[in-house]
Order: sequence, then C-alpha cells, then structure tokens
Amino acid sequence: MAVPPKPEGVDAVGEGEAPACTEEGCRRSPGPLREACFHTLALQRAERDPEGALLACAEVKTDALHWECVADVAELRSPLDRPGAEALCETIPPKKWHDQCIFGLAMANVRGDPPYARAQCERAGMWRDFCRHDVNGEIAQVDPESALAFCLLESGTPLQNRGCFHGLGKYLGRTDPDLALAICARAPTHEPLYPQNCLHGLGWAVAETSQDAALTLCAKRGGAYADSCLMGVSANAKRFDAAEALRLCGGVVSEALREKCERFARR
Repeated sequence: MAVPPKPEGVDAVGEGEAPACTEEGCRRSPGPLREACFHTLALQRAERDPEGALLACAEVKTDALHWECVADVAELRSPLDRPGAEALCETIPPKKWHDQCIFGLAMANVRGDPPYARAQCERAGMWRDFCRHDVNGEIAQVDPESALAFCLLESGTPLQNRGCFHGLGKYLGRTDPDLALAICARAPTHEPLYPQNCLHGLGWAVAETSQDAALTLCAKRGGAYADSCLMGVSANAKRFDAAEALRLCGGVVSEALREKCERFARR
C-alpha cells in the first residue's frame, strides 16, 4: 500500500499519535496535494467508516490514483470484513489496480490467515509472482517451517519456485539472519537456483541494515553460495548507488555470475 506524502490539511496532533486529515483541510489543499490529502483521509476512515473512506477516494479525481485509493481501502478493510473487501476489489476496472487490490488482501491476512493469504496470490493476476514471493516471505517471519514447506511443494512455475526461496531468505534475513541461513541450507540442491536465490535474498536483506555486516556474512558463512549472497548485497546497493553495486560485483568469483551481476548493476 502506497502511503501518500503528508499534505496541507493534516492537523497537528499529540506526540505518538498519527497525523489526522480533515475533509475541510483537504478541500483547502492546493493542486495535487488535495488528492494526496483525500487519499490519506480515506486511509484514516477505512477501518471505522468504509463508506466515508470511499467518499474520500471519490475526491481523488486522477483515475489511477483513485483506483489506488480504493485498493488501499479494501486492504485495510480485509481483516475486518473479508467479503466486503473482496467485493470492493471487483469494482475496480483497471487490471493493474484490480490485481493490486487482490495482492493487498493477501498481505493484509498474512498473520491472521496464511492459507487465505496464499490463495489470494493465485488470483492476483499480473502481481501473482510478486505476491507469492512477498506473502510467503512474510509468513516465514512468523512460521518459517510452514513457509519452507510451501516452497518445497514447487507448486508454481520455475520462476515462481525460485522466487519462493528468494522470499524466504529476504524476509527471514530481515528478522533473523541465523535462522535464514539454516532455512536456506535446507533448500533442495537438485535445482541449484533454489539455494542461490535464498542466499541472494539473505544478502540483500542484511545489507538493508548494514552492508558491512552483509559482506561479512557472505564471506564467512555463505559457503558454496557466497557469490549469490554477494550478488544480493549488490542488488540492494543498486537501489541507491549503481556505481557501488557494480564495484561489489567485482568480488563475485564465478565469471558467469559476475557477468550476470554486472549486467544487472548496469541495467
């Protein structure tokens, strides 16, 4: 769910409280900030006043932003009113935002109902691969054995199956790198891309907090998949500094993987 910037019309509140938008304040907001304010107002209202939330979305006149607003309301409503949230997604005509809405339902139910969350990914259309990666990764943070078992089913396409193991490494790596390493060690080696992707995700995840820690982990504990781990560190760096990402690729030992790393860094 994309959270819009704090616009004019957001009232000051006490310390520790979320900023509060008002309808009056949103109407006073100039230009595009007006739509951002109404989007924020819709998010505020979603859990307690779904009709009011949709009225706020109706004030977001830009077509794509309007449907994004409706999708966000459905995501917030889903844990409280699953049928209503599902029905709301079906009111969205553009495929991109309809499928994004289903993706949101999956993410909203990861902790409350993992089987339902996974089932929604199968309906997420153009976002199906991303949904399977992210939802099972989120599940791994609370039930790593269940998440690993799901990947071991190899129930998707080859790309989806590789992505499943990448999600394990990435999401677990954010909360417990040691456990992530242990889980990655159980990735089947009949398809080498499974453990490679798991270690890639782990390297990326640890680098989000500390690149130095990630480099140490890859070098000392990455074992046969140290190159993949380092490629994950490089992929994270690319988000901020393409030159640094390319520099990191220089440490990849395998020539084939180093070239792959460099192609991605230059892309």
